[in-house]
Amino acid sequence: MAILIKNGIIGTAERSFRGDLLIDGEKIAAVGGSLHCGGAEVVDASGCYLLPGGVDPHTHVILQAGGSKVSDGFAAATRAAVFGGTTSIVEHPGFTADGEPLARAVELTVAEGEGRSYTDFGVHLVFQRYDGDIARELPEIVSRGFPTGKVYTTYAGRLTDEEIFPLMLGMKEAGGLLFYHCENDAITNGLAAEYQRELPAAASLWPKSRPGYCEAEAVRRILALSRAAGVAAYIVHLSTKEALEEVILARRAGQRVYAETCPQYLTLTEERYKRENGLDYVMAPPLRKQGDCNRLWRALAQGDIDTVGTDHCSFSRADKVRLGAENVFKSPGGIPGIETRMELLFSEGVMKNRLSLERFVAVTATNPAGILGLRDKGRIAEGADADLILIDPAMSKKISAESLHQRVDYTPYEGVTVNGCVTDLWLRGRRLLKEGELTSDEPCGRLVRRELSGE
Repeated sequence: MAILIKNGIIGTAERSFRGDLLIDGEKIAAVGGSLHCGGAEVVDASGCYLLPGGVDPHTHVILQAGGSKVSDGFAAATRAAVFGGTTSIVEHPGFTADGEPLARAVELTVAEGEGRSYTDFGVHLVFQRYDGDIARELPEIVSRGFPTGKVYTTYAGRLTDEEIFPLMLGMKEAGGLLFYHCENDAITNGLAAEYQRELPAAASLWPKSRPGYCEAEAVRRILALSRAAGVAAYIVHLSTKEALEEVILARRAGQRVYAETCPQYLTLTEERYKRENGLDYVMAPPLRKQGDCNRLWRALAQGDIDTVGTDHCSFSRADKVRLGAENVFKSPGGIPGIETRMELLFSEGVMKNRLSLERFVAVTATNPAGILGLRDKGRIAEGADADLILIDPAMSKKISAESLHQRVDYTPYEGVTVNGCVTDLWLRGRRLLKEGELTSDEPCGRLVRRELSGE
């Protein structure tokens, strides 16, 4: 049966207007004013915003690292994502055993997601090395619909500049795009070693061990390599104004650079590490100063930041305390956020006039879909997938771990009130959320194989 959504405030990345939208099967069939369709199910969206479903470009829903495993997994995490207004994610796999082919991490992730995901999902590549075997494998796996890949400049699986530069050239030839976690490994390890000379090492030491200039240096280096290679770069979870300025300078020089930030870097500050529950906020990069938050908001509004992901990584408070109570540097790093991204950004951005509705749609849906090659996602247009949400600006709620659907024992946003709540969600025309309630507990998400536009 066709579905006709009437009288909503329709938001796109270009404009917003009051109108109607017709869903036929899995696709958007028409968008306009005073639409009619005999026999269609009619949904009255009066007073609500009708927007593209969220596209989260950066998740870790099945990550295992350092002997710890995230709390959720595909089913629990993507179910929570639906309640939060997200219809598609692109998952960053963890590292596999040394010597494994590039495809191994992708295969494991696809196997975990198929039949378990409530959202549609894509999968990034992850590069632990770059050698002749990976170079030979790369074109084929990109052509199979996995055209984006993650490079770390820190951690045990980091790549050196001598590996990154030829990988850039190989990815360019294959038609792919590299994503970069940018922190200077020598600085982070050196400072962490100094701070661990005397124990206990409290959570307040965490941001001191990963200073803003450490991120900015790595961004500058990656952008210099990208400039030499003649390739675009995507910088994940940008957290500092210093790193942002490196992106802006590179763009002025004619480079194509994509920048992503996350809600935590817009709404939380390093003061959180001084709290009794400071371990809750251990992540990399760490939380920064209020001045960084303010600068990132301006950049988001002005178009200097392209996307907002979550870096959802739901290591539990229990594990953080068990491993990091005496030494913060032993704590697993990462925070949950897959369910709270859309409503937090709408509340703190649109409702507080920091973001236009159009910019909200751009950074949460249209831009990530376009950059990552989710061709039928992230936009309201005839022929696009009917991935849609309704947000009621008159509704508000207080975030708590108890009320969220994420399978994790805390939320970094405990007690925060959001104004503007997701009430309904359609995935490819199927109504999964109706007036805040899940309509079916059967996962129906699909793997999406992606192809970049080459623009």
